[in-house]
Amino acid sequence: MIVDVTKIEGLVKPFAFRAGADQIALDTPNYRIAGPVTVEGEIEKHIVSIKVRGNIGGNVTIDCTRCVQPVEHALSIDFDVEYLTEGRLGSEGEHEIGSADLETDELQGNTLDLTQLAREQILLNIPEQFLCQDECKGLCEKCGGNRNLVDCRCGQDEIDPRWAALKNLK
Repeated sequence: MIVDVTKIEGLVKPFAFRAGADQIALDTPNYRIAGPVTVEGEIEKHIVSIKVRGNIGGNVTIDCTRCVQPVEHALSIDFDVEYLTEGRLGSEGEHEIGSADLETDELQGNTLDLTQLAREQILLNIPEQFLCQDECKGLCEKCGGNRNLVDCRCGQDEIDPRWAALKNLK
């Protein structure tokens, strides 16, 4: 959904739309959108900036970090992003930014792509680790079996060759 910010009448304009997984191409192997994503919120127009607030909701499929089993997960992301008009973010070259500047971007032209904004917010909120359950045992190092499903005995009878001589001391 593309919004022309020059046509926003008044200070606040609400928006709501649905986007499919094909519209929000995440290109992440372990994190996939499962079904449509709803994005709703409001655009607040100021003299030198545009503030966009809202919520992204839907369902995603995330692969467990330990056992790689896909898990359905409800997605709910609140966002608050500020766009400064061109030339207001700072001069070219290196300059220091603070933590408040991480939610600030520069508006290129007079249009704002809310689908791209939703994609960015989803990517920024992907968890580093996601477990199917707190007690997930992961995969076996030897046979690759899911230890949550199979009671694997690989490695229990094997002795590290560095410690094999101690076995004969009894």
